[in-house]
Amino acid sequence: MILACMIGLSACETMNLPQVTLPDVFSGNAGHKVALADGLEFTLPTAPWDEDETIDVAQQVEATWNNQTQSGTATFQGRINIQPDRARIVLIDDLGRRAVEIDWTAKQIIIQNANWFPQEFDTKRLLADIVMTYWPLDAVEDALPDNMSVHEGFGERTIRLDDTGRKYATIEHPIKDVWQGQAILKNQQFNYRIKINSIRTGN
Repeated sequence: MILACMIGLSACETMNLPQVTLPDVFSGNAGHKVALADGLEFTLPTAPWDEDETIDVAQQVEATWNNQTQSGTATFQGRINIQPDRARIVLIDDLGRRAVEIDWTAKQIIIQNANWFPQEFDTKRLLADIVMTYWPLDAVEDALPDNMSVHEGFGERTIRLDDTGRKYATIEHPIKDVWQGQAILKNQQFNYRIKINSIRTGN
C-alpha cells in the first residue's frame, strides 16, 4: 500500500484516514497564519506556488524530538505534488496508514491528521517548516514576521529571532536542486529535527 501511494496521489485517495481528527480549515484568500511561537506568526503565501515548474516528489521523512517531557522518533513516507493553483502533501507511516493530509489552494487550506500522529509536531507548523525548507528565499522572507529573518548561505538557511539573535531553526538542503537529495531542518525553538530524503518522480 505504501508503494501504491508513492506512485501517485490518486492511489492515496482510496485510503481512509484512520482515527481522523476534525480537519483544520483555513478559509478565504487572505494570508494564512501559522503560530511559530508566542507572538510569532508565519504568513503562508496566498498562492501555494509562484513558479512555472510543477513539483512532484517522493520522500522518506524521519522526525526526532527531545523536550522536557519526552523524546522519540517517527518515520514516514511522504508525497508532495505542487502546482501554481494547488499543493498536496501526504504522509504515510510504516504500517501504510495515512498520518497527515494537506490540501492547499488559494481559497483554503485543509489539514487532516490521524489522532495518533505525534502531538509534538503541530501539523500547521509542519507545513510552515516545509515552506521554510523548500520554497524560494524571497517567499520565506515575505512569510516571516518583522522580528524574524532568514539568511541563506552555501546549502544552508538560518532563521533567527531578531530581538535576541537566537536561532529559531537551521536548514540544510541540496545546493543544485532542493527537491533532489537530503534536507535537514533543526528547530531550536521546540527542539526537534526533521530529516527528509527526496527524489523527483515527475518528468
